[in-house]
Parts: sequence; C-alpha cells; structure tokens
Amino acid sequence: MFTRHTITDKVAFALVAFFLGELGDGLNIFQGIYLVALGWNEGSVGIALSMMGFTALLTQTIAGDIIDKTTFDRRKFLAMAALMTAFSASAILFVQEGNVDHALMYVTKIIEGVSSSFIGPCVAALTLASFGPDSFDEVMASNILWGHVGSIVSAVLAGLTAWITYPNIRYCFLVIGFSALLAVVGVKLLPEGDVLMGRGLKENSTKVAIHSGEDGDDYANMEVQGTTSWSSTQGNIASPKCTSNSVAAEENAISSYWEIFSDRKTVVLCFTGFFFHFANANVLLVLGELMG
Repeated sequence: MFTRHTITDKVAFALVAFFLGELGDGLNIFQGIYLVALGWNEGSVGIALSMMGFTALLTQTIAGDIIDKTTFDRRKFLAMAALMTAFSASAILFVQEGNVDHALMYVTKIIEGVSSSFIGPCVAALTLASFGPDSFDEVMASNILWGHVGSIVSAVLAGLTAWITYPNIRYCFLVIGFSALLAVVGVKLLPEGDVLMGRGLKENSTKVAIHSGEDGDDYANMEVQGTTSWSSTQGNIASPKCTSNSVAAEENAISSYWEIFSDRKTVVLCFTGFFFHFANANVLLVLGELMG
C-alpha cells in the first residue's frame, strides 16, 4: 500500500493525474453510442453530451478564482470534485430504454460540467504550492501526460467491460466510479504545499534545512522570502506561518479581472481556447453517434 513515506510527491501527483484522467469526459463517446442504442435521436444526444463542455466553458474561470482564493484545503476540494464528476457521469445507468429521461441527463451533465471545472485548477494550484514555479512546468507536464494515459486506459477498460458484460453494456460506466474512488485515495498522498505559493504569490520555493538539536529533536530552519523561523517538527516539517499583515500585503498585489483581461496576450489565449473547443471538442461525440 502506498503512503506519503513510500513514494515521492511527483509520483503521487502522477498517480492522481492518472486516475483523474480515467474520469476523462465521463466516457462521452461511449455514452453517445449507448444513448443512441436506447432510442435517443441524434439531436437529443448532441444536446446532452454538449451540456458538460458548455457548462465547463462558462464556469472554468469562476472555479479557478474560487480555488485561488479559498482557505479550504484544496485536496478536499479535489476529492469532492472528482466524486461529484463521477456520480453525475454515472447517472446514465438510470436512463430507461426509449427516447426518455432527457431531464436526468441534461441536469447531471450540467453538474458534471461544474464539478469537473474544479479539477484542473485544484491540480495546478497543488502542484505550484508543492513544487514552486521553478519546477511547475516539469511536474504539470508529467501530470498531463499521465492524465492522457489514464484516459486511454479508461477507454480500454470500458470497452473490455462492455464486451464481457454484453448485452448489459451500461456496466462499462462503472469504470468512472472506480476511477473516482482511486483518485480520492490518491489525493491523500498529495502534500498541501505552501498555500501562498499555490496562489502564485511567492516566486521561490521554500528552502528547508534540517538540524539536530542537543536533545535529539529535529529542528527545521526555514527561509521564506528572506525570513527565518525555527520550529520543532517532531518528524514533520511545519509549514511557515505568515502574519496577517504579510498576507494582506500579498492580497493587495493581486491583479484585478480588469487588469487581466486588458492584457492582449490573455485575450488572444482565451479566444484561441474558445474556438479550439468548438472546432475540435465534439468530433468524437459525432463519431460515437454515427457508430451507434
């Protein structure tokens, strides 16, 4: 059994990214095929499966802002988002045969879109908080890689499950639930990191030097932005405490929404992602309907 003491933080993030990748888009292409087989028409399938992506598009910025400003443990946020995504994606198990239960699919797809919007910002914030800006790109690239690997494995497992349980192919969607449970277990392996650094309010990683005291206890000399504090760790290095004044000063340095969206590069990036989503995101869904 993996524990925080047996694997590195980078491996822990890779494992969580893998299981989150298995959540994928709720196996949307399989859901499209399944709904057509139940008797849904192409228009209803298209609306249902597009609900998640469109909702996520609208709520992604809000979700990122909430994760950035929250004082709640982001690991718990990530676990809840994974479970909500899995439960809403699994609602298709309750759709009856025929062109019915549209409301069930529409509502749960909206919930799935909202909850999945929190996963990316949570992973990014935890990665930045744990590794700092110097190693952020490397670790996030690893996270994304293992997330894609998880998506492939999820599709393979769903296909095998459908083949084994045929004609009860709906059981392939149980892969989503198991993936979410494994992701929640994996979240326990993640460090919380430096909360302020996770918000991008610190430019350098926390430097920690371990010393041994006369009485045998370990002490950590922590240097954070030029300040030094000593604390007894008793086996665990304590996180540096920031005073309310320093936090307030950092809060005042945060850019406003107006400043962000006034930046030309930000606007270009947003529009590029917006049009890429509509040009590419639903190709697999259309293919799934044709196969169904």
